[in-house]
Amino acid sequence: MTLKIDKSLAEVLEWREKSQKACESMSPEEEGAYIHRKAQEFMRRHNLNLVTMDSRTRKTRHSKPLSQ
Repeated sequence: MTLKIDKSLAEVLEWREKSQKACESMSPEEEGAYIHRKAQEFMRRHNLNLVTMDSRTRKTRHSKPLSQ
């Protein structure tokens, strides 16, 4: 029996593999900064302004766009 993988899942798995390869030689701090930078680029490219919540204070804040 062959499993059929949805196109969107295949894209996520491909992104995950590329991200793991890009981060394999990075320290945890570098990896966090890399992932944050990639997320900010994605948000800018798609004109997103997401709200985040600090679980310690229960306060929300809007994400800040990167300067261009």
